[in-house]
Amino acid sequence: MGKSFLKNHPTMLVFLALLALFTLAITIFSEAYGSGLVSTSFVKTLGKTLCLCLVAIAMDVIWGYAGILSLGHFAFFGLGGYMIGMWLMYERTKEVVLRSLENQTIPPTETEISDAIATQIFGVVGSSDFPLIWSFAHSLTLQLILVVAVPGILALVFGWLAFRSRVTGVYLSILTQAMTLALALYLFQNDSGLRGNNGLSGLQNLPHVTAPQSEISMWFLWASATALGFGYVFFTMMLSGKFGMVVKGIRDNEQRVRFLGYEVEHYKLFLFTVTAIVAAVAGALYYPQAGIINPAEIMPIASIYLAVWVAIGGRGRLYGAVIGAAFVSLLSTWFTGGQAPDIPLGFYTISWVDWWQVLLGVSFVLVTLYAPKGIGGLFDLLKRKEVQK
Repeated sequence: MGKSFLKNHPTMLVFLALLALFTLAITIFSEAYGSGLVSTSFVKTLGKTLCLCLVAIAMDVIWGYAGILSLGHFAFFGLGGYMIGMWLMYERTKEVVLRSLENQTIPPTETEISDAIATQIFGVVGSSDFPLIWSFAHSLTLQLILVVAVPGILALVFGWLAFRSRVTGVYLSILTQAMTLALALYLFQNDSGLRGNNGLSGLQNLPHVTAPQSEISMWFLWASATALGFGYVFFTMMLSGKFGMVVKGIRDNEQRVRFLGYEVEHYKLFLFTVTAIVAAVAGALYYPQAGIINPAEIMPIASIYLAVWVAIGGRGRLYGAVIGAAFVSLLSTWFTGGQAPDIPLGFYTISWVDWWQVLLGVSFVLVTLYAPKGIGGLFDLLKRKEVQK
């Protein structure tokens, strides 16, 4: 990165500095490496929030910059979690099986070990055989490749079919939502190969690692912060210069950009695929911290929430997506975790656990109508005041 690039993107340096300071502060106050003021459970919450910020950035790029309202990007987020979750569950179950068989007089064969692992994992759905999609679950390297490949190929195929047909606007949003719903409904089935409604569980237990959860949670927070930093820099560089101008042109006036000779569909397909891959990477970091993933995580409502985060934070600016995701995620944890006090009205008591989603929906409507630039728009006001001075 040259000096001119850094000079033209000061917000990137500010963001990276704040992210580094935040990570350092949590490390100093953590139970694993510091004073213990920050609990392990809250470290996990913060690590998961950083992953949500990363997928929000991906959503902002495809919606805020390219003008494509995708209501299916959380499906790619979930697929990334499923791909890494398969390896985590396979290896963890293998450790349990080997410990149970180690006292046998006759050492078990590889086939017996494999059958025992399959029974442990799939007995809950009435099966004892590994489905075909688990063929590479024994290899971390191959599953990491699938974290990128599976969502990437799905996004590439879907995007190619949709963009070549020149589906735009609300119709494209409906198609992405239909894709998400179809995928979720398929995964709910017991014969999907991913344990149906039970999903994959125990993902927080890293195989072959004896470190306590306090340390593991810090490792994931560091990894999540690093991924978020790289994602921010990557998209900032991608959207700068001519490429970024063309993308914004597609958002503002697609026909004019097409008449200028640009292959609009290629730009859309590239961004759709790249943002899907980034969303999958975020999911692969998120679900080992959450400990479980099931098809409910991929339902269309999750992608709608993602759009709400970006809108509240301020779409069309990467830091706005981060602010929106972090703000809503942490506030949601506070409200739904029972930490927000109930409000007695005499005739009725407002319980925020029940009313949080209503509050979120009202906030989205108000932001859309009266503050389309979201929370990030406040920085514009500050800049204007500085210029006036």
